[in-house]
Amino acid sequence: MAKKKNIKTDISVVLPIHELNGESETTLLNNAIASVVNQEAKADELIIVVPEGSDVEKTMKNFDFGAAKDIVRVVSNPNGSDFQTQINYGISEVKTEWFSFLEFDDEYSTKWFQNVVTYREAHNDIEVFMPIIVDVNSEDGGFMGLTNEAVWANSFSDELGVLDNNALLAFQNFNIDGFVMKKSTFDAWGGFKKNIKLTFIYEYLLRITVNGARVMVIPRFGYKHQNQRPGSLFANYGNEMNPVEANWWLEQAKKEYFHARERDITYSENVN
Repeated sequence: MAKKKNIKTDISVVLPIHELNGESETTLLNNAIASVVNQEAKADELIIVVPEGSDVEKTMKNFDFGAAKDIVRVVSNPNGSDFQTQINYGISEVKTEWFSFLEFDDEYSTKWFQNVVTYREAHNDIEVFMPIIVDVNSEDGGFMGLTNEAVWANSFSDELGVLDNNALLAFQNFNIDGFVMKKSTFDAWGGFKKNIKLTFIYEYLLRITVNGARVMVIPRFGYKHQNQRPGSLFANYGNEMNPVEANWWLEQAKKEYFHARERDITYSENVN
């Protein structure tokens, strides 16, 4: 049998962790790491980002990464433990041309990076590739729905499969989990804004697309997402944020995406 060709991806995976509680979360992390190791087209590096001085920093420094040990690099973020800062710091550590983002409780499909390489060769003008995400129930793993598939509907956007700014303004339900992006594009338009709650991913997609970034959703299942897992950032938003505030952040994202850097914004019930 012929030996499989080692496909060069030039992709680093950024995996942020701000805490790791108990055996169940450790199992989720191990599954996430295994989904990187088991890719048919291998990632160059797995960058695990932890807050500097945290308990999880100590845990990760002594963690048994098993088959992933040769590609793992643990980096300590001195800038805080919030989600946006963790991602931004991890991406600043990327040395490859492309990077991907993986949540510690999620998993890639085994063919995801292979599909990125295939589509990257065919569409060399695309700077961001997003997967179709399979959302599963965090309690029993049951299927809940799909995310990012809408761009393949007829007449959804100006170009089939491509997510543009006009489509985003009309429809907000897109997720960057698992996306693969050129680091130079990320560097050009600034990172995720920590002063925006709930809709910071939406604001980011609006910002890069209005500035001409080409974003394609690959019509393949590429990522499994634990939907609203208790203790996760967006589950906490759902528990703590009322519909009025949620809508305020949505409208704020539509105002802030014209600005590459953070501005001073704070939610108030008295602000319209």
